[in-house]
Amino acid sequence: PAVRFRRSLQDVEVRERGMAVLECEVPNEGIPTAWYLEDQRLQPGGKYGIEQKGTRRRLTIQDVGADDDGVYLCEMPDGGKSIAELAVKGKIVKKLPRKLDVLEGENAVFCVEVEEENMDVHWFKDGLKLRESHQTILKSFGKTHILVFVNVFHGDTGVVTFVVGRSKTSSRLRVKAARHSPPICPVGVEMDVDRPNSVLLSWEPAPTSQTTTRSVYVLERQEVGSQDWLRCATSDTATSAEVMGDSVPCEGDYRFRVCCINKYGRSGHVEFPKVVHLVPGPKISTPLQGCEVTEGEDALFSIDLSVMVTGTWFLNSTQLQDSQRYSIQQAKTQHSLVIHSTKVEDHEAEVTFIANGVRDSAVLKVQAAVVKFSPMSESDSNKRVETGDPVVLYCEVSHPSARVGWFKDGVELQVTDGLNIQSEGNMRRIVIQSAEFTDSGVYTCETMGDIIKFNVEVEGPPVQFSEVPEEELQKSAMELDPVVLTCEVSREDANATWYKDGVEVQASDNITIQTEGTMRRLIIRCAETSDAGTYSCQSGDNSLSFTVNIKEPPVMIVEPKEDVVMEGHISEQVVLQCELSRSSGKVHWFKDGLQVLETENVQLTSEGPYR
Repeated sequence: PAVRFRRSLQDVEVRERGMAVLECEVPNEGIPTAWYLEDQRLQPGGKYGIEQKGTRRRLTIQDVGADDDGVYLCEMPDGGKSIAELAVKGKIVKKLPRKLDVLEGENAVFCVEVEEENMDVHWFKDGLKLRESHQTILKSFGKTHILVFVNVFHGDTGVVTFVVGRSKTSSRLRVKAARHSPPICPVGVEMDVDRPNSVLLSWEPAPTSQTTTRSVYVLERQEVGSQDWLRCATSDTATSAEVMGDSVPCEGDYRFRVCCINKYGRSGHVEFPKVVHLVPGPKISTPLQGCEVTEGEDALFSIDLSVMVTGTWFLNSTQLQDSQRYSIQQAKTQHSLVIHSTKVEDHEAEVTFIANGVRDSAVLKVQAAVVKFSPMSESDSNKRVETGDPVVLYCEVSHPSARVGWFKDGVELQVTDGLNIQSEGNMRRIVIQSAEFTDSGVYTCETMGDIIKFNVEVEGPPVQFSEVPEEELQKSAMELDPVVLTCEVSREDANATWYKDGVEVQASDNITIQTEGTMRRLIIRCAETSDAGTYSCQSGDNSLSFTVNIKEPPVMIVEPKEDVVMEGHISEQVVLQCELSRSSGKVHWFKDGLQVLETENVQLTSEGPYR
């Protein structure tokens, strides 16, 4: 038995920053002793003073802090112990544990209580001040302060310190790796073989299996007579799997087994009790290939299977039937589809073949054909017909499937009662059954890469002039008066041209040429003598002539308005003067009824309107 202490340690209570003394007495002064703070052996130094005098043993603790609070032991070699508790009174009422052991993935929680609320506190880890983050939580509730490390890992090991004023308490955080084991074998395996060419396998997880670690069930098959087990299915959560005959490489009898795998290992295998006979379905030996063709060409798709089965073809999800456009054939294990006379609309279409357990697709690409027109003769591209005659415009394209558009004066033409648009092979044609004058114009046949032009002129019936009274054909007017020449043609669309003495008349400031319906009119606003002559209006091969006479107005003596009596002396000069209404007017001077002629003594002058 252990020797008893002569005098045991006594509990001690001291203030923070003070000095604590623990003392006991052993039975014999030669007995050595060792001092412990809980499980930590103390060594003499600046913090701890260890003394022995005779049978007395003393431990002195300098500058006592919150971390010095705890249970102290004095132990003799034979195992005898004396225990006492040191209580430290200060700002920290509840200190941190000396150490905290946490498994990886768990949360580490530290809690401290201080003597007052609203105290300025700080947390540190390995000397670095902590700040709140997604992994570090700092909370305060009155006098209680909490630190939480979320989802710790081995690297979080270290010393955590709480500081309030000059007081502090520390704890050593130790993160330990969790102990894991491989998964446990599944249980309750069952087989449902009452299915055509398939088997349903089911199992249950072991009742004691871990649910916190992700596990995967692995199903394997073995053909009877073979030594190899091959994986055929995996599942995270499902506890059943159906194995189809299509999934095996060849016909035969198969057995199955299942196991569970996680990151820590693999369970043992559990074999299913029965054997099932499975037959594989068809496989693709030669898959579909994409096809690129030019518009109008045929597109061929083919697929070869491992066994002879029937199949179905689809174009953009629409099931195809053998027809004039689609040729569907099967030669043993080979299936083919021909799309005749492809169109630009078929570009990027998806062709799909489906058979029992087989599906494959490919894309059809159709390039627009480069279309050109064959050269046309002059007579074919310039048409001149009479009203009521048919008009046929035709051209030849380089590709029979080429699409063209017909236009007249830039406006696209559509089929009407009198207009047919035709397409035969490489020929493109429009037919106007009965041409009218309004059908005249420029026609074009246009495709993506080319254009060809036709000029069509439809001649109307001859233009006739309506009868005009004789007085309208003979026009007389005074100079400066207006002159209007009017005639009527038989068609509103008739072109008419005015001529004077064989020279075409052009509109000017003084001459206006008007067309109103069937009326044709020439207006001279202010006639001059030079405007006199023969005028004609010509339309087609017919014309109508007018004679225009322009008369000058009579010359009048403007000044003086009355007879003038003049008196003079012999040898004096006598000047007689009058003003005419027109400068071009001619005058004669008379004296006593006899005409006066110019002599050395008589001068006759003309200056503007003055005589």
